[in-house]
Amino acid sequence: QAALEAGQIESFSPLVLKKQTPRANPNDPEFSAQWHLENTGQTNGLSGEDVNVTSTWDTYTGSGVVISVVDDGLDHTHSDLSPHYSSLFSYDWCDDDSDPSPSSWNGHGTAVAGVAAAVGNNGLDVTGVAFNATIAGSTLIACWAGDATEADALSYESDDIDIYTNSWGPADDGQTLEAPGPLTLAGEGLGNLITWAAGNGLGSNDNSNYDGYANSRFTIAVTAINHDGDQSYYAEPGANILVAAHSNGDGEGITTTDITGTGGYNSSGNVTHTFGGTSSATPLAAGVIALVLDANENLTWRDVQHVLVNSARMNDASDSSWGLNGAGHDVSHKYGFGTVDAGAAVAVAESWVNVAEELNATYGPYTPSVDIPTSTTSWTEFTTVVTDEYSLESVDLVADISHTSRGDLDIVLVSPSGTESWLAESRNDNGNDYSDWMFSTVRHWDESSLGTWTLKVRDTSAGTNGTLNSWELILHGVDVDYDHDDDGLSDENETLLYGTDPYDADTDDDGLNDYDEVMVYGTNPLAIDSDTDGLTDGAEVMNTGTDPLDSDTDDDGLSDGAEVNYWSSNPLIYDPDDDSDLFYHFNDCNDTDPNVNPGKPELLNGIDDNCDDYIDEGYNFTDRDNDGLKDWSEYHVHGTDYMDSDTDDDGLDDGEEVNTYAALGSDPLVYDPDSDSDLWYWFEDCDDEDGDRSPGHIELLDGFDNDCDFLIDEDYWNRDTDNDGLTDYDEYHNITTDHLDGDTDDDGLSDGLEYNEYSSMGADPLVYDDDADSDGWYWFQDCDDEDFDRAPLKPEVLDGKDNDCDEVVDEDFFELDSDDDGLTDFDEFHNFTTNPELADSDADGMSDGHEVLVSGSDPMQFNFDRDEDEFYDFEDCDDLASTINPAGVEAWNGRDDDCNNAVDDGLSRKNLVTTTPDFRQVHLWDAVNESLVLSIGSIPNNVAASLSWQFGDYTLTENVSSDGRSIVIEPIDCDAGDTTLTIYLCGQGSGPQQITATLVDSGQTTVFVWDIDMDVWIPPETLSEKLLSFVTSPIGLAATLVVLLSTIGGCVYAVRRFSHKRKLKDAYEAYDLKPEKFSLSPEFQDYDLPSAPDLSALRGHQNTPVELPSVPVFEDEDEIPRAPKLD
Repeated sequence: QAALEAGQIESFSPLVLKKQTPRANPNDPEFSAQWHLENTGQTNGLSGEDVNVTSTWDTYTGSGVVISVVDDGLDHTHSDLSPHYSSLFSYDWCDDDSDPSPSSWNGHGTAVAGVAAAVGNNGLDVTGVAFNATIAGSTLIACWAGDATEADALSYESDDIDIYTNSWGPADDGQTLEAPGPLTLAGEGLGNLITWAAGNGLGSNDNSNYDGYANSRFTIAVTAINHDGDQSYYAEPGANILVAAHSNGDGEGITTTDITGTGGYNSSGNVTHTFGGTSSATPLAAGVIALVLDANENLTWRDVQHVLVNSARMNDASDSSWGLNGAGHDVSHKYGFGTVDAGAAVAVAESWVNVAEELNATYGPYTPSVDIPTSTTSWTEFTTVVTDEYSLESVDLVADISHTSRGDLDIVLVSPSGTESWLAESRNDNGNDYSDWMFSTVRHWDESSLGTWTLKVRDTSAGTNGTLNSWELILHGVDVDYDHDDDGLSDENETLLYGTDPYDADTDDDGLNDYDEVMVYGTNPLAIDSDTDGLTDGAEVMNTGTDPLDSDTDDDGLSDGAEVNYWSSNPLIYDPDDDSDLFYHFNDCNDTDPNVNPGKPELLNGIDDNCDDYIDEGYNFTDRDNDGLKDWSEYHVHGTDYMDSDTDDDGLDDGEEVNTYAALGSDPLVYDPDSDSDLWYWFEDCDDEDGDRSPGHIELLDGFDNDCDFLIDEDYWNRDTDNDGLTDYDEYHNITTDHLDGDTDDDGLSDGLEYNEYSSMGADPLVYDDDADSDGWYWFQDCDDEDFDRAPLKPEVLDGKDNDCDEVVDEDFFELDSDDDGLTDFDEFHNFTTNPELADSDADGMSDGHEVLVSGSDPMQFNFDRDEDEFYDFEDCDDLASTINPAGVEAWNGRDDDCNNAVDDGLSRKNLVTTTPDFRQVHLWDAVNESLVLSIGSIPNNVAASLSWQFGDYTLTENVSSDGRSIVIEPIDCDAGDTTLTIYLCGQGSGPQQITATLVDSGQTTVFVWDIDMDVWIPPETLSEKLLSFVTSPIGLAATLVVLLSTIGGCVYAVRRFSHKRKLKDAYEAYDLKPEKFSLSPEFQDYDLPSAPDLSALRGHQNTPVELPSVPVFEDEDEIPRAPKLD
């Protein structure tokens, strides 16, 4: 207790023994499948990549928070939804009744409700992220509904419904620009939370900023990520996206409630495992918001957005879309501020202090009516300077652009801190115009609004120009200046306590700021003189040192103001009056004599009667004899009679002699003559004998001594009548300029400046000096007097000119690399024509330095990789075919697959074609009785190939098929000899032959050779021809002799044979033997050799090409593959 009383203990609390219990997950049977609530890798995703909600359920479950599912209906009889369903807050806008039950095919809303708030830990089905929240249903999108109906649904029972979750919107085709009607968001001031699906149109290059529902600052746009934390394949980007939430995207689905029975997504159960899209991500975020409101019920709709921004977790950290905004927030066009994190969100919400009242500032509309150039990567930029200092929340840009194909445009808003919001990107959208379309962005959250905002627009496509007709910038945020006048008092205290002006540091303008008056001096900050003594509070504190709260600081009966302002006495020292003549010592020259004081009349008596530090000063203003001398000086100085104007009676008043002529010898007490009667007395005339010369003459600038002072024009030696820096004398006598005109030649330069300063540079005060380019520098100072942008002291600009006239062009940019792309600004401007302020001038993903120094590509030409084969178009010989690139494998297809400038090189055609018969084997051909058919197949149709055929050294032409890929040679008739080929073949005769096919394609020649064993039968001679030929030949003669001898021998043999058979028969009969025993059996007696085949049918086809089977048609490999259908 003593330590506490002594202030040694700041705080204390009792020590309480507690027993901790492990956290338990809900007992719902499908919870383990709900990876979005707890990801253990059950879908082969990244373990821990989930909404981080399980630890939050120990404290917050959404109790007391009402979520309205605005969708196609809600199956409120579902056992996992009905316990927390509220019919009071539900409505069917299609049927105009209070029952939002869906049709059997409308399972979307029931699935959404389960993700957000299915009852948890009840042993049934699934768990919602806010499983104790109240669920309501609004059936809206099951029918066509107008703007008024949408507005009614989004504000229905707004005093009780906390969150409206919407997983719907216009078509996600990248071509629809649709916003809600004017009534839809009429309830903006009610403080309700509206979550909205960012859209599923990534495959169509859609952007959430084109969806006027998700694009509104009054909604929370939610995009989708998969179980690895990566962007789902359908999830649209957008500057309006606040957060991302988990959904399908990599083969996994979301497990949630489905219409009971056969309806909905699953025809055989009450649960679906295939829900997904931003439709699923949005209610997941809505459920987390319910937990946030459970943690802090005082949060407004804006506070909730602040909580989400400050608690979102960065996912997919290596993705290039991430960047820091000017307030230090990580933000991405893909993911907003990151993945919604329930644990972090409720932690932030618990201690969140509500943000101040929202302030709004509008700049514009501006109406530049500027045409937007086409076919360029350069931006057309428009700027405005914001002077209102807000800590920003959302920013709206209203753009009115006329264009016949708005999809050609890129639109970017850049904040003073450099953060870019890409509001529209080029895409396939041929719709007309952006007609006062309001783009919303949250990427500048917490940034300062002060500074220059830039709107950038470009059209990279060819076609018709568009026109930016008008644009308007609308800022939303909070005032961050708590002491606008910086006087040390908060605006709130000045307004509520002291009544001072919070925008004026010194409300009463007394020289003391309001803080010093209130806190230091205790004076009245609303009164310039708190003690009403005639001195301001500031003057008393800072100058006189008197008390600003005491009108007579020294208590001498004189107020401080009177002493300072009137008497010039010291207000800090008491002032006495010793002679009691009512004059204080500080203004009484003799405080011991009551007859001498400032109130007495001054007498001409040699005494300072009135204490003004002058003796007889009353008479230094009187001249009773009107002689020009004051009575005081006549009495005290000259000894003249102050009652006689001419004491010496010489015609000169005493005053003239004293004041004018005394220095010349005149004396008011001595008579002065004028001998030449020129009215100039002897003492003033240089020649008193010459009436034409006298000092009375005026000295003129004319070269004569007019005033008799023996000097010519001496009055003009130092006079500069025209203030041009030259004396009148020099101008008249030496320079010949006009001494009455400071600029004789009227060129804007004084004569003195031209003569004294610039004559060495060629200036002449008598000759007009030109400033042709009106840049404030004359020709003799300017290095180029025809160019306004070039003059001394001009800042050097990167424009190819010597702007500052130092004889060096753009020298400030020799080493500067503004965009850190590896190229100096000088080189970018002069050598490469790239944008020195943009690291990637052609926006193709490669910095200008890389393209110039490494890849050698054109940094001003956008390099595509259209076929996405990781080779840019300058590396790729065909950027529309993914199989064709420097790393490709050459195939026989008539294309240069590996980009080596050779088509189908390095390929063995012999291994790729089919030959019939096989050219590698010897083929037997009976040329007289058989047709010979040779063919080459499997040559790709898209290969431009030519074939030529030769039989030995004979070129085949008539026997070749129309496609040149086969030949047919019919059986030949050497006897007829009716074709040149027949004659050639018959002339060759039987024996080995070769048929050659020469294939030429893509500059490659391949020769196929068939080895043919040809058999040619030549017709025999007739019998008579043979006999005649034979008999007449030497051999025939010998043969005739042999025949004769043989005939004779035959006759002898026949006689002997007959005798032998006779004897044999006698022997058979003698021994009883049958001759049939030694003859052939019947089966051998009837055996005949087969006849030759009949080939007459082939003679009619001797010149008919052989019909070969057609080659199957395959899909062209060069065609772009069909895009997959995404549901």
